[in-house]
Amino acid sequence: MKNIWRIALSLTVVCVAAVFALAVVNSVTQKEIERRSEEELEKALQRIAPFAQEFKKLETLPEAQDSIKDLSILEVYEALQEGKREGLVFRVSTSGYGGPIILLVGISEEGKLTGMEVLEHQETPGLGSNIESADFLNQFIGKSLIDPFEINRDIEAISGATISTRAIVRACQGLASYWEEVREQ
Repeated sequence: MKNIWRIALSLTVVCVAAVFALAVVNSVTQKEIERRSEEELEKALQRIAPFAQEFKKLETLPEAQDSIKDLSILEVYEALQEGKREGLVFRVSTSGYGGPIILLVGISEEGKLTGMEVLEHQETPGLGSNIESADFLNQFIGKSLIDPFEINRDIEAISGATISTRAIVRACQGLASYWEEVREQ
């Protein structure tokens, strides 16, 4: 019985030490992780809207996002050139085959897509993961939001990854319906 208490006490001490060590490492690295995430976002925003000098996050979003099927507007950034808005960059989430797909989508003031980048996804490697490829994403650049974004007419689908392709197309269609309200702000 004495042996069991000794073992239990030893395990407790090891667990407490491990928790303490993890807490220390987390507190030391948390600020660096946040700083690097912000830097990566800034670089991605610049790639999506290269015409902008700076980006300003909109604090409030219009209520219309509830009516957009399968699309969540996470954040909206104004793309500014010499203090004047030249476009908007949306950080959105849509549902793909493997789960949520997080995108950055840039739209000029004229309503044309200026760029698109996949930030996160869990799509099937070698199939749905091809939504990250430049060949796939570049077909959206320059398209007007009034375009229908029809698969195999306007947009070439990824073979074997129709659900992933549709998710990206639905995001663009949803942004088209949301665009006018956000642009008015």
